Amino acid sequence: MIVSSTKPLALIGALWDPAIGETEKVVLIENGKIAQLLEGTAAVPPGFTPIRLPPGTVMFPGLINLHTHTTYNILPIWDSGQVWKNRFQWRNNPAYKQNIGGLLDYIQKNWQHDPDPHFVAAVAQKATNNTPAETTAAVETAAAAALAAAVAQVNLAYAVISEIQAVAGGTTLIQETANLDQEPAGERSFIIRNTGDQTDLQIAGTQQVFSVVDFYRPDVLPDGTAGQDTSAWTPVQQQSYTDFVQSVNSGNVPYYTTLVHLGEGKSGLLKNSTPDPYSQKEVTLFFQSLASDIKDNGSLSKAHLALTHGCGIDPDHQAQTMTAGAISLIWSPVSNLLLYLDTTDVRKLMAHGINICLGSDWSPSGSKHVLDEVKFAGFVSDLLGWGLNNKDLFAMATVNGAKALGVPEAGILRTGGDADLFVFKKVNPKEEALDALLAGDDSDVEFVMVNGRIVFGRTAYFQELGVDFQGFPASEGAGVAQRGVSINSSLSFDLVRSLEIIDTLFERYCTSVLQQPQMKRTRFLASDDAAYMGKMEALKKKLQSLYL
Repeated sequence: MIVSSTKPLALIGALWDPAIGETEKVVLIENGKIAQLLEGTAAVPPGFTPIRLPPGTVMFPGLINLHTHTTYNILPIWDSGQVWKNRFQWRNNPAYKQNIGGLLDYIQKNWQHDPDPHFVAAVAQKATNNTPAETTAAVETAAAAALAAAVAQVNLAYAVISEIQAVAGGTTLIQETANLDQEPAGERSFIIRNTGDQTDLQIAGTQQVFSVVDFYRPDVLPDGTAGQDTSAWTPVQQQSYTDFVQSVNSGNVPYYTTLVHLGEGKSGLLKNSTPDPYSQKEVTLFFQSLASDIKDNGSLSKAHLALTHGCGIDPDHQAQTMTAGAISLIWSPVSNLLLYLDTTDVRKLMAHGINICLGSDWSPSGSKHVLDEVKFAGFVSDLLGWGLNNKDLFAMATVNGAKALGVPEAGILRTGGDADLFVFKKVNPKEEALDALLAGDDSDVEFVMVNGRIVFGRTAYFQELGVDFQGFPASEGAGVAQRGVSINSSLSFDLVRSLEIIDTLFERYCTSVLQQPQMKRTRFLASDDAAYMGKMEALKKKLQSLYL
């Protein structure tokens, strides 16, 4: 479980309430929960440590990111130079395999054969030193075991680095960070809550969130080009679909929630875009199969099923099926537009009452974190004339995500709820809080709290509370260099050393294999990452050019 603060806290300052907007409050926090919300003029009760927030700052509920692939989130945005029809095309593209898959394979495992034996030995020795005492002897007796531990350390670094990137944008709950079923219970949590830990979600230990990449795959091996005709492809059902159906028909045991990629590709929504036939077939087959395979539609409506992407959905004819089954949609507009120059028609789905939430996807074709995804969703709404307001957009990253998961404690600040929040500094103190949030960036995040404990933010807050934290090297950027992060101490995780290892491996692969020495790991903050910001602006200009 995420560690909570050892002392009761009282946050004094402005809080954003979806019903009334910005209001002055004293937020009493104890044992990871909001014990009470008092009026801003109220005295702090004895036993609570007061933290008076700076003028112009506002407390918001922590954000929820229901779509990400954290293993990849050290990578910069991939420039494929193509507009793809669906996900199976680029997943079979040689450049993708080399620039993304090959790079990760090297960092994760193939670096064991690195020509520099001193580097390998140093990483293995560091892993040995960090191994719990009861296993140290076993590790020392086998070089292979030491290397395996070193690989595990690198994989842990992936997960922690990805969570830092998320929490820097106000995220407090993220899609499963790693294959957590293979981790000891005490090592499941790093910085923020994730869907792979039942304790984090406060659901029964016998239930779990089922994160699925594919319910279907095509009956052909795609040639890896964007021009290949996909109209003759037929979706082939995978075991994951059968497992899902069995769970629903067993009263939604063991799967409390299912998050599945479906119909990812071109939707035909944007100007000059043509829908991908295969993506449409996936969605159609899925809904037809549900109708015949699910014994009781009432069980489906309690399955907390959320479809990721869903570009192949026909809102005019399939939204009713989604409504009847209480099926949510996880929208990732940045990823859709970078890969397919198209996205899902969420406006029509919302008109049918479909619950829409947001996910940042992965760093090779996604936003830095879900705060950036909210902002980009607003850009898409304005571009297409959808008329979504800031409350609509913010709900997609908070209460809508909580509804999709079936965890009502998340995404809202209320008495008895989780003390998961972030504090944001408005550039213009007179601006409405939500407007200021979506006009600002992650450099304006003062701190992020999870389970009543500050886990990321300006170092002054950690120092004031006496909380252990690790700093960031100046090379990571001016914004993050002023901040710190508190990482679960049981991990014995050294952030600076881990960044050195990742960057060394990254540089060697990019230089020797890709012959792109200029390619660098993505930065933690969007505001510190000029390359990322440049790609986002270029995408906006490309989209605007379609509608001039």
